[in-house]
Amino acid sequence: MKKAAALILSALFYIAAFMLTFLYAKEHDIRFFSHLLPLLVATYFVIAGNIFAHRLGLNRWFLWLIMNVGGGMCSWILLIVCFPMILFNAGIILIFLPVTAVFGVVWAVVGIGFLCVWLRKRRAGSTDSTGQPSFSSPKRTGAWKEKLTGIVRVVGVIGLVLSMAFLYVGVKGIATVRPASGYEDMGVHTFSPYQVLPVSVENTSTGRDKRLNPTKTVYVVYCQTLDGTGYRWEVDTGSKSEANRILAAGESVERRVLSIKETGKYITVGAELTADTYVEGQKQRYFWMVGLSGGYLVLCLAGWVVVKQSQKKDNGTR
Repeated sequence: MKKAAALILSALFYIAAFMLTFLYAKEHDIRFFSHLLPLLVATYFVIAGNIFAHRLGLNRWFLWLIMNVGGGMCSWILLIVCFPMILFNAGIILIFLPVTAVFGVVWAVVGIGFLCVWLRKRRAGSTDSTGQPSFSSPKRTGAWKEKLTGIVRVVGVIGLVLSMAFLYVGVKGIATVRPASGYEDMGVHTFSPYQVLPVSVENTSTGRDKRLNPTKTVYVVYCQTLDGTGYRWEVDTGSKSEANRILAAGESVERRVLSIKETGKYITVGAELTADTYVEGQKQRYFWMVGLSGGYLVLCLAGWVVVKQSQKKDNGTR
């Protein structure tokens, strides 16, 4: 139980460090994300790994696996759900590649360090004080199976929490999607960036940071049409350097304008989309969220029933 709690805590630490460093880098410089996150995670792994290994007998390999696979996958999914705009203009690639490269270097350094310590201990423990070789006691054959079962339980709990959150977001999204008939197609227009301005928005973080900083500053690139229609499109970049880079490049982007009949406002979507395909894409995204999360919950329920039934049979045969 303590090992499972340690693994869950480590995965949650990874997710918290991931989101906090991204939010910080989003307001300052996105490069901070690829530099800070690997160092924070590696530092936690070294310190917590030693503590958990000596006090709980937790294998560092399983700790690393849970943090990087379980916590890493959950972090990227959470990031995409909270900031879906990174999926456009190859934004997620510009974030994923640098942080992955730095993680590779950091984990290589940590691995070499652990290897050197292990070799030193092995050399020191290869002989006893009389110069005779020492022999270790045989390991239990079921140890790896128990550890694997513990990992499956931890990953299952994390997936259960995330699936419930995604189910709520998906159902809420399906209920609030505006039908295609609620839009009027105003055609495709060419937008060009013309200025960058800092904008104060609500701080979506929680806890002490939310109380001390109720608002945060983001940098928005304002784009406008050159045909006199007056349509504008805003690109939230998060960092000042990225916003200035887009403005300096001055690249024009074609986007379709959809007017909302109910409010008189408008939105812009990709030029290849129409009102029908835009709404259908929204619905499909939410349906996928509901289907995958609901399917995972059903599998968890079925697994729980199977485990309970097997436990009853085992108790009945004793």
